[in-house]
Order: sequence, then structure tokens, then C-alpha cells
Amino acid sequence: MKRHSLIWTGVVLCTALLTGCNLPSNTTLLTQQAVQRQPDPTGAQKVMAAFQQMNDVSTYQMKASIQVASGRFVRTVNFYGAVQLPNLVSMDETIGGANYLVYQDGSFAYQNSNGKWQPMQPITDLAPWHSMENLLTKDPPKVVYKLPDQTLVSWYCKIYQFKAAATGAMLGAPGLASARSVPHQALYTIWVDARSGKLRQIEVQSTVGVPGVGTASIDATQLYFGRNGTVDMTAPSSLATQIETP
Repeated sequence: MKRHSLIWTGVVLCTALLTGCNLPSNTTLLTQQAVQRQPDPTGAQKVMAAFQQMNDVSTYQMKASIQVASGRFVRTVNFYGAVQLPNLVSMDETIGGANYLVYQDGSFAYQNSNGKWQPMQPITDLAPWHSMENLLTKDPPKVVYKLPDQTLVSWYCKIYQFKAAATGAMLGAPGLASARSVPHQALYTIWVDARSGKLRQIEVQSTVGVPGVGTASIDATQLYFGRNGTVDMTAPSSLATQIETP
């Protein structure tokens, strides 16, 4: 139980391929078009502005996926749910064919596996765009590329790409990362909604060297939608029943 809750935390914190649930992302098309990218002298400012535009977001829905591969070990974790800042979370999590639920209201944080709710460590930093903003401020990329515009789901987006330093925590692989892990550079691809100027999706691809384990490749994506919309964040009835039962 502890392992997959840590993976979920990492995905929320990572700068985050999505399929299904009527929210597809065409990353194959993006790969085909990547050769068309061109340096954008003002790209860093445009990406930073997209992160700053998220400062008025109080609630959002998210669809995310992270894949960690090291040798024959491959693990994919998918998430779908909602967040109300600063610390209210309702999320479905799938690891392989197993499904889990996560519910958090401040320090009241539980996860459900096999029909049983158990306490978990509360997830913090639920506005990952702040971490990205800090990254760009502390270590600005030398070159930011502009990729061809793309319609993501139904949103017309401007797409930017750059390399920057990344740590295991940012990549969302706490199961493999530790204080002894060796960070590598990561490739970030940022989708910016052309109409609102806000962040729409982040994808990060990288490798992390872990002594005694080897090199793990990371592919993580987060898609944001339903910003400042009305979302039912009521605690699941099964959780309320379990807490109330002696």
C-alpha cells in the first residue's frame, strides 16, 4: 500500500501519455512533428507566463500517467480525478489491472485497496505548476523550442519544448529515486491553451540513475481541465461508514 501511494504522490509532483476516458493525447503525432521544432527566443517567457496564469486556479481535474522502466521492470500508473486547492483530493488510481481510490481533506488522507480504506501520508504541493515555475527561475533552459500547434482533445494549443535538470522526485518515481539517485536532464513538452494562455498539459521524459539498480527511464504526463469548475468532492460513503464503525 505504501509503495503505490508514494507513486501517486510522485505523479502529482512531477511535471507531467494519456489515453481513454474521452481525453486522448496524440503524442505519436507530436513525435513525428518534433523535427519541425524551431528555437523561440521568447519561448521561456511564454512558458513562464502559462504557469503564472494558473495562479487563479482553485479547483481542477486531472488525467495523468507515469511509466517507469528499468530493464525488464515496467510499471504504469494512471490517475483520474479532481483537486480543490490547497489540499482536497478525490482520485482513481490504476496500477496494472488493479484499481485504487484516494481521498484527502487536509490531513485526513485515506486510500482504498480491495475494498478497505487505510490511512496514507497526505499529499502536498498540489499545484505542480509552481514547482515548474521555480525550476525555470532557478535554472532557465538555454534553448526553448516552438513545435507545431496542435489540437489537444478540443483545445488548440501552442507547444514548447526544452531540456532542464530533473530530480527523481520531480519525475515522480519515488519507488526508484532516493537521496542517492543521480538526476539526469529531462525533456519537457508544454502545451499552452492558445485562447486562455494557461497551462494545459505537461509531459516529461527522462532517465534517472539509481546506484545498485541501474538506469530507469521515466515518461510522465499530466493533463489539466475543468479549471475552477464545480466538482463533487464529497468523501466516498464507504469511507465515511468505515470511519464511523468502531
